[in-house]
Amino acid sequence: MTEKKIVLAKDTRLIVVILVGILVVVGLWQAICPWMAEFYYRKGFVENTYKRYPESMQSLETAMKYAPWETYYMITQVRNYEEMSRAAQTPDEQKHWLLMARKAYDYMLKINPTNPWFWSGVASIDLGLMNLQTNIPTRQKYFNAADVDYSTAASIDMKNPLFVMSKAFFLHRSGRVDEAYRLYERCLVLDNVFVEALYNMAEIDIARGQYDVALNHFEMMASADRKEYDPSSKAYSIWVKGGDFNGYRSRMAELYMFKREFKKAIDMFKWALEMHPDDAKIWRGLGVAYQQDGQSDLAVYAYRQAAMIDPEMGDVNKYMAYINYSQGLYNSSIDNLKRYVEAHPEDQKARSDLEKIQMIQQYRKR
Repeated sequence: MTEKKIVLAKDTRLIVVILVGILVVVGLWQAICPWMAEFYYRKGFVENTYKRYPESMQSLETAMKYAPWETYYMITQVRNYEEMSRAAQTPDEQKHWLLMARKAYDYMLKINPTNPWFWSGVASIDLGLMNLQTNIPTRQKYFNAADVDYSTAASIDMKNPLFVMSKAFFLHRSGRVDEAYRLYERCLVLDNVFVEALYNMAEIDIARGQYDVALNHFEMMASADRKEYDPSSKAYSIWVKGGDFNGYRSRMAELYMFKREFKKAIDMFKWALEMHPDDAKIWRGLGVAYQQDGQSDLAVYAYRQAAMIDPEMGDVNKYMAYINYSQGLYNSSIDNLKRYVEAHPEDQKARSDLEKIQMIQQYRKR
């Protein structure tokens, strides 16, 4: 018995060839697409790095055509939109670019709705759009959207203090201080050296008149600051915001001044100067602390440093004038008070004191 060979009809063979050809083309295209997408992404990333934002946007648009599901391409594109918004000359242009950024985030959230970074990013865009609105209902719409965005980010990753912090800071700025404070406390449960949370809690404590509690929070910052700093490398072993976050050291010094603990205030002002040696306000604060502690010579030195850095800081001349007077240096006292009164003619007491010291000096010359 002979076997029969199956022979496809000519039309069928043609269809098979076409299908195979299509599969080969599609396969090649799928192999080429990721390579092309990555090529244009890298090109766009470099252009973004060199602040060539229009060129970067064009390259990234091409990259996303080859790989529309790659959200990290879109993140760089969002940065381009944000930079274009900052450079825009009119509010309408700014809004245009921020709306482009929001559209990109909306697309990314459709691809991955459980990414907290996307929710946090769109929250900042919504706040930017809110600030550009003149219509109150529209402002409220974007404000409410940002509230939802931050809450969603924090709820997705409840163990990441960054998202809790963002939500807390949003509430803080919105005047919902008690809610913000509770979330700052939550941040510290997750990261006990989260200095932003500690600093913001201390600011709330000060506003409430709870100065000892504020000092405790600042001391926690200082403890992390001292423990994690390596003087030899001048670097920190963990992330504590580069040390003197928001100038908390001088804020601590001011609180110690308020509590009349002048030696502690001096130590904190000196520590603040290690990071900010050219800050005239810190030198002035150190001078006041020395003066209150009875160390007049060191107070004058600190005041002179402040005046050298900022000659417009006239009040240091007044402070030096009174020290000079207490030391019997009437000519120096008169010179310093004159400089102060010239800059502050509205200070009637200083004017009166100047006249009295001049009279004393004239009497002594007789």
